[in-house]
Amino acid sequence: MESRSGYWSPITKREWSWHEARDTAGIVRQVFFPLDEELGLLPGRYTPRLQAALTRMGSKMPFREAVEELWHGHKTAVGDATCRRVTYRSGQAAEAIVCQEVARLEKEGFDETEAPERLVLSADGSFIHLTSGEWREVKGMTVGEFETERSQGGKEEGVKTRNLSYFTRSYRAREFEYFALAELARRGLDKAETVVAVTDGAEWLQRFIDYHCPKAVRIIDFAHALGYVAEAGRAIWGEGTEAFESWFARSRHQLKHLPPKRTLAELRLLQPKAKKDEQAAALDGAQLYLQRRLDMIDYPYFQQRGYPIGSGSVESAHKQVVQRRFKQAGMRWAPQNVDPLLALRDLICNKRWSEGWDHVVDYHWQQRRHTLSQCKPQEQSKPATPVTFPALKATGLLASAQELDEMPSTGEKPKKDPKDHPWRNNKWPTKESWRWNKSRQQN
Repeated sequence: MESRSGYWSPITKREWSWHEARDTAGIVRQVFFPLDEELGLLPGRYTPRLQAALTRMGSKMPFREAVEELWHGHKTAVGDATCRRVTYRSGQAAEAIVCQEVARLEKEGFDETEAPERLVLSADGSFIHLTSGEWREVKGMTVGEFETERSQGGKEEGVKTRNLSYFTRSYRAREFEYFALAELARRGLDKAETVVAVTDGAEWLQRFIDYHCPKAVRIIDFAHALGYVAEAGRAIWGEGTEAFESWFARSRHQLKHLPPKRTLAELRLLQPKAKKDEQAAALDGAQLYLQRRLDMIDYPYFQQRGYPIGSGSVESAHKQVVQRRFKQAGMRWAPQNVDPLLALRDLICNKRWSEGWDHVVDYHWQQRRHTLSQCKPQEQSKPATPVTFPALKATGLLASAQELDEMPSTGEKPKKDPKDHPWRNNKWPTKESWRWNKSRQQN
């Protein structure tokens, strides 16, 4: 069938592949649209509001559940892979923002914040399952204010911790203590009148305290110290026996309300009963642990001063920040995705989502401006009149092909005649195509 022009026929498969190749546009350089920044648009095809919703839900629940909730709540269909990509990209920005804040604090110093009266600091680690089959430790830190609760009659009832905030990462110990500075500076750790650090006594935790607050009152978590006492008692009396229960109740009361040397003396009385090597090893381990930390297990003194003696805040932090998202049934994680998601979990659990998302948007635009600024000097450094191959040949400076290969490239490509540009001619066939069609029509 001929067209109205008299020489065009329906496009065959051969011609379609030719046209398809010609219609493919080349890669263009990154451009800048001021209206995008004014509107707060983010990288990708989705609106900032939708990306914020995807990121928030993706950081709170599995990605498949997140897209289902998005569909039921907003009637917007998005794939699991899209939710995962948007969430991780935002998480990388949130993690980078913390790194920038730490660098700024080291350069400019701490900001003026309200000096808290009493702060409690705790840190510990938990493990998540990686895609490689290995387990990786996630370190978590909590910081909050504490006060002594009293009944209506004025009797002390315990210590209450409030205004908790978290910092969690899978970094190594040195990196973790370094980047935790952003959260501790925000909470005014350097200005606090009293800082109490409740830990399990691990060496990396003692270095963490030395780095941030050497003046802190160091306390071993009561449940952790009591665990060593219980292990020694089980080795001697046996698990669940009446003798063990009676001895353990008395030892627990001694550890909490009497000087720590009384508990050590109670453990020494059990040494004649250690008939096996396992029993002797359990007794020696408990005594050695407590003896080295006598100043940190003086619980009667700490309670008298109104200090917390338990690290339940950091234990609940691991459940709330880490386990609720990372340790559901069958979950395994790629190592590079752990910390970005943890950065988002911190924003949610610290109740700073709105503030944090604004910083994420600003960070994306900061990166885009940086990329564009890197491109401008390259364009200005190009020579106005590049030396081309014909010019060298005409002046007799090109002696051999080897010298041509050794010359630095100018980066310029030969310009095409506008009339031969594919964008101008993609609607019309070439002369060869026209002749081929004309021969078909004649036959």
